[in-house]
Amino acid sequence: MNTPIRIIIVAFLVVGLSGCAELRRKFIRKREPKKEDVSFYSVQEYNPAPAPERYQEHYVFWKNWHLDLERTGGTSYLRDMRAMDESLRHLTAMRDLLKEEKAAQLQIQIDNLEDIRERMRKRERDVMEDVRARRVIERTGRIIVNNFSYNAASDYLKSENRSQKNEVN
Repeated sequence: MNTPIRIIIVAFLVVGLSGCAELRRKFIRKREPKKEDVSFYSVQEYNPAPAPERYQEHYVFWKNWHLDLERTGGTSYLRDMRAMDESLRHLTAMRDLLKEEKAAQLQIQIDNLEDIRERMRKRERDVMEDVRARRVIERTGRIIVNNFSYNAASDYLKSENRSQKNEVN
């Protein structure tokens, strides 16, 4: 009885140590060679939209993100941070399209919002700070709507961008 068990053990050891490489190769699928994807890009001149259109676009996006921040402020940290970041991004784009004097006025509002963003980033959650921050956000929104809407700021857009509009037409 010991001999058949020994034979089986020796057979398993021989097969295990020698391996079944040939059997494995038989049943493993061979990879098909990949075809290289050839992409062609057509080079086109990029003509940015005229300043009034870009200003209007950034103003609309800023207004939506700012309203989202006002309405849902305090419900979700990530949502508040995203709304604040997008709002500031569009305000800085609006500032870049304005003349120096009007851009300086808008920069004051941007600085107010950046201070609040830094406090939000540090996760300061004092109740008085939240009330104060909410008031600053609402006041900043009112100032921007009154002084930097497209109708109010159309006379203060940079003139170099307006000349591009005339060239396109």
